[in-house]
Amino acid sequence: MRNYLKAYQDVWQAGYVLEESLQKQIEYHLLIDRHLPDTASFFYVVKFPDGRYSFLGRQQEAVSGYPNEVFFERGVGFFLENIHPDEVDIVLNHVYPDITAFVASLDEGERTQVLVQYNYRFRRKNGMFVNLLENVNVLALDEAGRPGLVLGNVIMLQSEEVLPVRLAIKRLRKADVAELAFSKVYSPLREEHRLTGRELEILRHVAIGRTSREIAARLFISPHTVDTHRRNLLKKLGCRSVVDLTQVAFQNGLL
Repeated sequence: MRNYLKAYQDVWQAGYVLEESLQKQIEYHLLIDRHLPDTASFFYVVKFPDGRYSFLGRQQEAVSGYPNEVFFERGVGFFLENIHPDEVDIVLNHVYPDITAFVASLDEGERTQVLVQYNYRFRRKNGMFVNLLENVNVLALDEAGRPGLVLGNVIMLQSEEVLPVRLAIKRLRKADVAELAFSKVYSPLREEHRLTGRELEILRHVAIGRTSREIAARLFISPHTVDTHRRNLLKKLGCRSVVDLTQVAFQNGLL
């Protein structure tokens, strides 16, 4: 069986944080958890070095179907084992490395001021897959300035569609204002269907109903150029109308 925990540790390569920092976070979230309503959402605190959960909200079982004891015993590796096989490699080989690279690019004092969000499908205890949205915040750094302790919030989405895996990273500014700093969709589109940056730009304007003239004015190009891009988009994505184009784009996470 694949060693998901080792793959996880190889990506994050973090050291341990002070026990005092860990204990404060556990006590704080235990207090919060008592007052949270029963919803398909839970908080967790995990230590990157060993992939062990230090805290799990009581609502976790409503999401996964497994009691908290299973996750405390088996750690993050068990969670990764149950991510959809089409998406676990995306998470391990693309989402996690993109997160670590972005955090490493920041000054050390800014690394706990980021909010990370990504989604995937998870196999519940009953064997059914559900869409989960995970929000992550770095709580503490190790001695080398790498994320060593994180707080996560996992939400079960109502949609039963197969959603593209998306990653968004926001930086917290003054007055708790979050500014989008990194965004990426790990599109399942075949290589011949991949769009250029300009085509994506045109597509997003088309999807919200803007005319070629309106798009041209915003992008400082001619309406004729916009019309050419429209025709190329229809052909490339195998669509007959703007409605079809918008639907295909949404299903593949291009909007």
